[in-house]
Amino acid sequence: MATKKSKRSRSPRARGLRTLQHQTLSPKVRYAIDTEVWLRSLLLAHPPSDAERRWASKDQVNDEAISWFLQQHAQHPLTDYPARRTDDEDMTFWVDSRIMERARRLAAREGVKVARLIDAALSAYVRVHVSEPLLGFRQRVQEQAAQLYGELRAQAPPVGRSRNSAP
Repeated sequence: MATKKSKRSRSPRARGLRTLQHQTLSPKVRYAIDTEVWLRSLLLAHPPSDAERRWASKDQVNDEAISWFLQQHAQHPLTDYPARRTDDEDMTFWVDSRIMERARRLAAREGVKVARLIDAALSAYVRVHVSEPLLGFRQRVQEQAAQLYGELRAQAPPVGRSRNSAP
């Protein structure tokens, strides 16, 4: 007889507690959000606990950013929501369903599309919480990692190519 899995083992997505949000976002804001996630992953203890793993996830950063924005603008509406920019990129991500419901209510109250509200939320969060020095730090670390990797590969004996390797 097959046993039924407990509800606790199902992910929040599987239980319907997260909503898939599809929209456009500027490459700069997208990179800044990725930088926040990158920094959090560097700061984790090893091996990270489940709570720490969630703290360093893109889902968590998006949830925090949108929730922070909703709290900031609940009583003081934003007057200038961003319009779609020509260099915006399509992206899809998961958001806590309760946060999305709050975002939908605020968007309806202010007469804007939910996607524009989410764009404003992520953009405002990045302006306040992701500094230029942090973005520069990530860039330096990536450059140093590429240099170190190149040096290590130059010193290592050559590895035979697999059939799937590019020439």
